[in-house]
Amino acid sequence: MMLARDGHQVTVLEAKPQGPPASSLEAWESWERKGVAQFHQPHTLFARFRQILDEELPGMVERLVSAGGVWMNPLDPLPRTISDPTPRPGDDRFRTVAGRRPMIESVIAAATEDQPGVSVRRGMRVAGLIHGPSAIPGTPGVGGVRIATGEELRADLVIDAMGRRTPSADWLTELGARRPYVESADSGFTYYTRYFTGPSRPQRQGRR
Repeated sequence: MMLARDGHQVTVLEAKPQGPPASSLEAWESWERKGVAQFHQPHTLFARFRQILDEELPGMVERLVSAGGVWMNPLDPLPRTISDPTPRPGDDRFRTVAGRRPMIESVIAAATEDQPGVSVRRGMRVAGLIHGPSAIPGTPGVGGVRIATGEELRADLVIDAMGRRTPSADWLTELGARRPYVESADSGFTYYTRYFTGPSRPQRQGRR
């Protein structure tokens, strides 16, 4: 959306054929996003990302809140170790929005389809990259993508947003590029969620 608002023509290729449901409840109950890690986990937007939305995509935060997102502020309540709880100028910049990931994705996906200059093509699986002009001598350039159907889409810029399981390293190697070096380690971190419902939101608490 931000690229389109800067005057670029953007094509988004989405492997899954199903578009965003009409409501956040439908997104939670029936939207299939297999392969998207932690899809049924909660998501908290970084405060800086919330600021960027306010600056670059005004109204997006309000759409998230209307669909069920909730405001969160890490300064409320303050850690017990802070003796002076008096608010300070700029504290508001830490406020952000949280919600179930299906809700956040469906709201942003719907807004993307409404954005002039953006074409969302669903059910399109990328099969490889195609050669383009080299910006650096001796380094292969990427000039677009090849879809599984055989269709080729030329582009000045290709952005891979397929996550850490992306096959783009193989595709770059096929173009003649040096294979990227990847280093990974098990962090031992477990992401576990339980959802509750009630007449009011519980107070955030825990050691900080």
